[in-house]
Amino acid sequence: MNNIFKLSLIASLTLGLTACGSDDSDTQPTTALVSFSIADAPVDSAQEVNVSYASLTLKRTDQGDIELPIEDENGDPISINLLDYQNGDSLLVLSDAELPIGEYSELIINTYECPQNQNGDTQHCNVVEESNAVLPLKTPSNKLRLGGFTVTTEGTQAYTIDFNLRKSLVSTAGGASYNLKPHGVTIIDNTTVGNVSGTVDPNLLSAGECVADTGNVVYLYTSPIAEESVLGDEFDPEIDTEVPANVVQPYASKMVQLDSETGEYSYSFAHLPAADYLLAFSCSAIDDDPEIYDAVMIADPSEQQATISVVSGETTEYNFVENI
Repeated sequence: MNNIFKLSLIASLTLGLTACGSDDSDTQPTTALVSFSIADAPVDSAQEVNVSYASLTLKRTDQGDIELPIEDENGDPISINLLDYQNGDSLLVLSDAELPIGEYSELIINTYECPQNQNGDTQHCNVVEESNAVLPLKTPSNKLRLGGFTVTTEGTQAYTIDFNLRKSLVSTAGGASYNLKPHGVTIIDNTTVGNVSGTVDPNLLSAGECVADTGNVVYLYTSPIAEESVLGDEFDPEIDTEVPANVVQPYASKMVQLDSETGEYSYSFAHLPAADYLLAFSCSAIDDDPEIYDAVMIADPSEQQATISVVSGETTEYNFVENI
């Protein structure tokens, strides 16, 4: 196995940067070493989300692009099941690439031979549904265009590229295929991140008109939130352009899952930038479309929300408990 895959898993796309020094302490280095990893946040209903990767393209302002191949030990593109790298795990796909120091305006993930319609070949990119059906997975022209980042000489820098599949994975063609979009894929500075985790009281899963084990989601919003604002469900503002102005888009959302070992219903968010957030649970999010604002009731029950603080390097715990 290639040395790239022998390194420990981290839990989202990680860029570790280390300055390439010089014998002359007065000479400033012009390059740094960068490593890249890939990770994911889970999706509601899929066994596998398989994507083949060819390379990364790094774009610099007024300078030439840098192309970094992503290959296995045989020089072939690698295929990754994103669902293998959740809840703090990630896969290192490129180690110690030497890059010029400076600002990079865009990082592009070049996927390999993903189908471009519902009739395309599923060999390299596909979604395996709960029913075991294997459906084509399209990426836009085999490119996922993400934001920028900075390579500096100031010690080791780390970033996470996080695939939030509840935002970025969309069913299309009447359920015959899927699209993987850059919406919901973010680059995060790993030096200032923490985690959030907790449990959900089983009684909340069937509160009001909710049905247990369906539509149970914890939403996370950046705080503070204006008093007149409405907590929104997942949507893509480039697709749904008629969302009311007072609706706040969630930073992230996670399905509540049953832990088979503890018997508890739990949730977790990894690699969150250190900040204040509002957590809100909803038992009525079964129809939350990742592209369209569905006016899901959040929170549901209405009192199941709280403001929390995420501290770098720590895990914040918050448990949703039924009010008696």
